[in-house]
Amino acid sequence: MKNNRSVRNIGIALTILGFILLMMYAFYEILSSNENLILKLSIVAILSGIALALFSLVREKTAAKDNEIERKY
Repeated sequence: MKNNRSVRNIGIALTILGFILLMMYAFYEILSSNENLILKLSIVAILSGIALALFSLVREKTAAKDNEIERKY
């Protein structure tokens, strides 16, 4: 049972790492382009907001999962 959980945790960690690397690459490409400064800032703000919201949801879900009481009937 623990082996399955550790493999799942490794998969989640790799997914989050890949997402972070992809976001960093997107930020680099956006900031290094020759587009308007307002366009750059708005795109970075939108992507940062999405990443922050997803991170917050994942944290909230894991925190709520720890506090649940398993009921036996």
